[in-house]
Amino acid sequence: MPPGPAKPSSPQRWIIAITAILALTAFAFPAGLRDWLDERNASGWLDAPLAAARQVEVASNAMGVAPIGAGLRQRFAKLIGEPEN
Repeated sequence: MPPGPAKPSSPQRWIIAITAILALTAFAFPAGLRDWLDERNASGWLDAPLAAARQVEVASNAMGVAPIGAGLRQRFAKLIGEPEN
């Protein structure tokens, strides 16, 4: 008998959901991910993830996601009372 769908509280569902959210966040805000990796790359251990983040940023910008991310950042800055850059 094939296994049924995973239970709503199963670890597999949580892992899939968290992975999907992180992937969407990395694609929607690639400059933030690139900056974060660049700040922590003093020893050079993060060269490969940093290169991948740069490619994600290029793809995201090519698809026109950058203006959406900028709008979301502005709304979030207003919400928390931070001055706009």
